[in-house]
Amino acid sequence: MSVKNLVFTRIDDRLIHGQVMTAWIHQFPECAHIMVVDDQVSKDPFMTKMFQLLLPEGTTIETLSVDDAAPKLKEGLARQTILLAKFPLTIKRLVDAGVGIDFVNIGGMGMSAGRKKFYKNIAASPEEREIFKELVAKGITTSIDGNDAQYGLLTIPLAICVPRRNDEGMQTASHRRVHHR
Repeated sequence: MSVKNLVFTRIDDRLIHGQVMTAWIHQFPECAHIMVVDDQVSKDPFMTKMFQLLLPEGTTIETLSVDDAAPKLKEGLARQTILLAKFPLTIKRLVDAGVGIDFVNIGGMGMSAGRKKFYKNIAASPEEREIFKELVAKGITTSIDGNDAQYGLLTIPLAICVPRRNDEGMQTASHRRVHHR
């Protein structure tokens, strides 16, 4: 079951940042609330204040740990909300706790120890790649965002970005792009 009033879920290790976040807020003008789910950020009131300064006037934010967010999400949200998480593991933990997330957008995941390039500006560790596969296997629509001068914001379904093996065992990848919204 989907979370009531959860309009958009995004993984982005930058969480809230200038142009991209502004673009997503404009994509979902009905959302005036952001929920950041991150165990570390939830303990840092300074970061919450900094994030608030980056949001348009009238947009509210709350930062919660996974343990605090899960029950709140399961009971449904009072207002339309965008959920942000730094890591795929956060989304997996929410789903494993019974939160009905049915769509996840994968944004910026930068290079760091253990991560290799996955798709354009997205890097993922082997564990994170497995989490993506697990989310897709659970029926969660998972997409990667991109920009296209012709279409503006768009998402690319993760399933077409994941390398596949052909009949000879050679790795192949699809480059088909799909306009979303």
